[in-house]
Amino acid sequence: MTKKKTRVSGTMMKDGGGCAFMVRTQNAWEIDIAAVEKRLETYLDEAAESGRYSIAGLCIALGIPRSQLALWREGYVSAADFRDTAVLPNAKLSRCVEMALLHIQRYWEERDKPSSMDLKQLEATGALSENAPLAVLPPFDLGRLKKYAR
Repeated sequence: MTKKKTRVSGTMMKDGGGCAFMVRTQNAWEIDIAAVEKRLETYLDEAAESGRYSIAGLCIALGIPRSQLALWREGYVSAADFRDTAVLPNAKLSRCVEMALLHIQRYWEERDKPSSMDLKQLEATGALSENAPLAVLPPFDLGRLKKYAR
């Protein structure tokens, strides 16, 4: 018998999980989506000014590793929530991360000098495929293009 999905990822958690965006409510920990959105907007504004967008920069701005960004993109705050069949994905978290990734994707697509490395980045983030599996974000082997990596 399968468990009925009872809670949304990032809500009613027993501990904060070490995430800077977790806030204590009356009886549990919850992710503060507004704080995540604000930090994403700040990063995107800084990236627009400098003309440098990257997934690594996004992760550094959020203070999370790429693996957690991949989970957030799917709507799960933690790997434990992802594995728990009784937890629903957090649509708000997924949407705000997906929108930030779209800004980065747009930058790669609209650059004046597209390169094969840009195509590899787009493939790695699932931008060229709607069925990209979870956690396909870089790092990946650039092969002979490693010398051009920033």
